[in-house]
Amino acid sequence: MNQLDNREELTKKFAIRRRDFSILVAQSELFNCEVLSQLLKEQGYNVVGRAVEMEDTLQQIRVKRPQCVILEAEISGQQSFEIVEQMQRSNQQTKFILYTRNSDLKMVASAMQIGFFGFLYATDGLDELYRCFQTVSNGGCYYSNGFMNLLKGYGVDIISDSTRDELSRLTQREREVLRMIANGYTATDIADKLNISYRTAVNHKAHIAKKLQLNSCRQLPKYGIAVKNYL
Repeated sequence: MNQLDNREELTKKFAIRRRDFSILVAQSELFNCEVLSQLLKEQGYNVVGRAVEMEDTLQQIRVKRPQCVILEAEISGQQSFEIVEQMQRSNQQTKFILYTRNSDLKMVASAMQIGFFGFLYATDGLDELYRCFQTVSNGGCYYSNGFMNLLKGYGVDIISDSTRDELSRLTQREREVLRMIANGYTATDIADKLNISYRTAVNHKAHIAKKLQLNSCRQLPKYGIAVKNYL
């Protein structure tokens, strides 16, 4: 198979992943919501719904169970983070991507602690949006250039592009384990907290170290502390 055939095969496989990745678009303005939904559909994504109100967003998530929601920071005049927290409490597996036009530092800090898988800012182009969906659909976490520049403007420590790529390789559970390691948890503590075996906890640590290209698990606490705000 030549190089052109390889590219065509990869494009075909990614298109299949896009169709299998269900998305709900939740934005505060109907026009933006409809335009974004249409753009995603044209790119081959499976858009299962759109919403411009808090209650409608919650209802559609519960009924349609999308794999991902692109969620504006404020919907119908309310901060939408409550949606993420409610879904986490109900063990809903939906992943949330934050889209914000609000540059308020307190809001940004809150968002980074809640559990979003992607972060987009109003200055980002469509290429950032598509990269974000690709990363999140593969189990990673994505910070756009616009969002990183926003943080940099506040004087927040910024991770490098290479570190951002490394973190995107981690699964949700692996990020959770790394966050616990950064907080001082031992393998025994992690096993107890997550209700898994000690051996599974140790294996998680080994897999994380390998994905991050660290020499040993002993380097995980230092690494985890350095990137804690991005887990």
